[in-house]
Amino acid sequence: MRRTTKATRIATATVAALAVTTAASCKSGSTNGSNSQPAGSIAANFALTGVVNPSTHKGGTLILGGSQDLDSVDPVNQYYAYSWDFSRYYARPLMTYKVGAPGAASIQLTPGLAAAEPTVSADGKTWTVKIRSGLKFSNGEDITSKDVKYAIERSYALDTVNPAGPEYFSAILTDGSYPGPYKDKAADHLGLTGVETPDDTTLVFHLVSAYSDFPYVLTLPQTAPVPIDVDQNPKTGALNYTGTNVIASGPYMISAYTAGKNISLSRNPYWSAASDPVDPALPDKITVKTDWDPPQLDQAILAGTVDADYAGSGLQTADVASVLDSPAKKKYTDNPASNVTRYISIDEDVAPFDNIHCRRAVAYALNKVDLINARGGSIAGAKEANTMLPPGVTGHTDANPFPAGSDNKGDLATAKSELAACGKPNGFSTGIITVNTGKGPGGATALQNALARVGITTQITQVEGSKYYSQNLQRPDVMKSKGFGLALGGWGPDWPTSFAFFSQITDGRLLSATSSGSNYGRLNDPKVNNLLDQMKAAKTPSDAAALANQLDAQVMSNAVYIPYGYDTLLLARGKNVTNYYLTSAYSGLADLVALGVSS
Repeated sequence: MRRTTKATRIATATVAALAVTTAASCKSGSTNGSNSQPAGSIAANFALTGVVNPSTHKGGTLILGGSQDLDSVDPVNQYYAYSWDFSRYYARPLMTYKVGAPGAASIQLTPGLAAAEPTVSADGKTWTVKIRSGLKFSNGEDITSKDVKYAIERSYALDTVNPAGPEYFSAILTDGSYPGPYKDKAADHLGLTGVETPDDTTLVFHLVSAYSDFPYVLTLPQTAPVPIDVDQNPKTGALNYTGTNVIASGPYMISAYTAGKNISLSRNPYWSAASDPVDPALPDKITVKTDWDPPQLDQAILAGTVDADYAGSGLQTADVASVLDSPAKKKYTDNPASNVTRYISIDEDVAPFDNIHCRRAVAYALNKVDLINARGGSIAGAKEANTMLPPGVTGHTDANPFPAGSDNKGDLATAKSELAACGKPNGFSTGIITVNTGKGPGGATALQNALARVGITTQITQVEGSKYYSQNLQRPDVMKSKGFGLALGGWGPDWPTSFAFFSQITDGRLLSATSSGSNYGRLNDPKVNNLLDQMKAAKTPSDAAALANQLDAQVMSNAVYIPYGYDTLLLARGKNVTNYYLTSAYSGLADLVALGVSS
């Protein structure tokens, strides 16, 4: 799951300055063994394992804020963690995660649009899902299994509607060469043989091989139904599924949208609580201003005029110390655990990075201290990372293939020897691309300064966050033509397994001439691909862990992804928000669909 270059969190021990208030000072007693906190009893870090300000009150307007837009309003093309979290308001996937369950229980799967858990054949290759009957879109049309199949087919259309979203279905279903519905020659545009719809409430998925993680795949926003007649004009074939044209299947619908500015949601008149036991749908309206200046957003949340940062960007570096020093402010903050790795992506297709020694030179020259400080330090930035797989994912080890010197500021002598080995003893020039707000520019400058010490000169290009991946990192033509050899990235698992961490960023078979998907470094190593296949078929957690260890080492040996930090984050919450807790299902963000506002 992609993390924006601004949002942070980490799987480490809780920072001492944010010690959790003990159970003796807070009432408990909610389900799932977690704490539930009565209104008015607010404590730092309570949202890690408990529900802050629990309430069943319906009504009011939930006011969210953020400093960048969704990566896409269309669920098929979303890959930011916060976009997946937010889209559940209006797009119901087949499976989802339990709402009202903080802590470890937050990753418990439960049926969403599906009527029950999926069933699987004896050989593990055929999965059957029944959806709930009597469902309707926000335009009044019936929702059927064909609408879900069509939504999944859209994920194959990498050249049109899905240039940036995940590519799981094309990799695991039969008929992997399916061109997508817009090039589908079937009259109904439902020609994907990997999914059958024998009736209006049944989907049958045919997998290439057994895959025990498949129920997690069904949580993707790409499984939320899409009405074909709205997506594709039957007369002209024109595509117009964006903004308020996105038809809702969830409790809310998009009532207003201005790209890069704001999003407004109102109740879906055709949704019913009886057909959706998961979503509490408490507020009457939800508004999001998406162009906040980050420090001003911090202050608005702490003042209570904004209920939460929907993107989970966390407090900016300049605000951290003052908040921690103020008991009145600190009690509205949480320091969540996370499984997100911050890394430098090196594009193999951008010369001279087609030479591994030039990539290794960058790896040894990194100043991890400066990179971590640019993110905000160890409390609200990152902790040192030396391997891609984060500590909270099974298979992690404390290996360090590219030691950065005794002070963690770089091994310059080894970096220079690698430059000599790649035929560039005096260094070379390349480009760095990053987002234009938050912590991205500082990180790019830290990288630039580190590399300059060994003669590698760089030019920094800053772009708007919602365009960073889809219009740059995922487009090999752009990266190569503009000489963007280096980029700053953040990645966490799409669900809590090692395969879900690695598959989208390292499987070279997903690469095409026009799209890198999430494999920004364009890594295509047969050994990596083979290990991914073995991991997908692993029958026990211990087998998967051993393979993950091998895979991590093999990925690191290619020097395409150079990790420097595991995210840390200091999140603020508003004074009026109810049912606030953090969910591991979406990388330590607030579980947005649970939120309400006090009466």
